[in-house]
Amino acid sequence: MKTKTALPILLFFTAFLALFLVQTHISADSIKPIQSILATTNHHDSIAKISIPKKEQQIKADSKPEKTAEVSAKKATQKYSDLYQTLRQQLGKKYVWGAVGPDTFDCSGLTQYVFSKVLDKKLPRTAEAQYNAFDHVSHDKVKPGDLVFFSYNGGATIDHVGIIVSGDNQMIDAQDRGVIKESYMASYWKSYIAGYAHVTNLD
Repeated sequence: MKTKTALPILLFFTAFLALFLVQTHISADSIKPIQSILATTNHHDSIAKISIPKKEQQIKADSKPEKTAEVSAKKATQKYSDLYQTLRQQLGKKYVWGAVGPDTFDCSGLTQYVFSKVLDKKLPRTAEAQYNAFDHVSHDKVKPGDLVFFSYNGGATIDHVGIIVSGDNQMIDAQDRGVIKESYMASYWKSYIAGYAHVTNLD
């Protein structure tokens, strides 16, 4: 009788023990990948926290708006005084028909060279093309940095150009005597004036 009673108890205890061991084994194996995932997640989170500020700093350092701002600031410093200083450096250089500098010039070669060098502004190659490229102004509205044009045939063609500089009707131009500063209202120029053009605003 005792043997029959003890057998079910023993079987129950054995089954319970086996079930407990199986659950323990599964739980132990399940914990490892979970811990690994958490560890990996925490690791990536840490990397992200370290890397993101560096990337933001790099993007800010290389950003186009800053480069654009630098270019704008550089252009803002370009004044009439810069144009005049460069013109003065050309005084005395020889006139050569078709020459565009930097050692020799013709009239439109000088104007093209100076505006490109100082203001990064490209002018057409010939005096007539420059005359047609910009807004014309009257004599009483001209400012230093404007262009003055001359025609030897009553306006049929534009034959000469100079850059107006500060002073009493003064210009710097390239002509047979070289690059010189002279009055465009002198008797030998005044009758040939064909007009004036405003290229750009200067401080």
